[in-house]
Amino acid sequence: MKLLIYSAFLLFLAPCNSTKKIASSEQTNTTDKMEIVYQRTPCFGKCPTYVMTISGATKTATFKGESNTDKIGNYTKTITEAELKTLYDAFEKANFFALNDEYMGIITDFPVKTITYTLNGKTKKIKERHQAPKELTDLEKIIEEVANSSGWTKNDTADN
Repeated sequence: MKLLIYSAFLLFLAPCNSTKKIASSEQTNTTDKMEIVYQRTPCFGKCPTYVMTISGATKTATFKGESNTDKIGNYTKTITEAELKTLYDAFEKANFFALNDEYMGIITDFPVKTITYTLNGKTKKIKERHQAPKELTDLEKIIEEVANSSGWTKNDTADN
């Protein structure tokens, strides 16, 4: 009888363990459902002007440099799962979806930095020029580290 009760108890727990495995695999696949588009506009100086897109689904980044950057034209690179996780954690730390849509300030000669972030089908776009909170400027620095990292390959076949 004790064996029967013990066996029933183990069968009852089995679905709980499989649920934990599913939840764990969903967390590791979160970066697969992530896309970041980061754009820097011109300023009244020599600010780098470019658009970079990072795709968690394809584990790639594309960079289109327009001016004042070492990479003029179209470039691509592979993004590691560790890099994607760092970006994901940075967006979580910044509480990105709770931030305002714009931080433009009153100084008009600074570049506008636009971040469009999509995670699990939810998208938010923030434009920042001046007077952004530290959480957002720290996030921008992490994204710019990817833009300024090594490993980019010139893509001559892409449209300019």
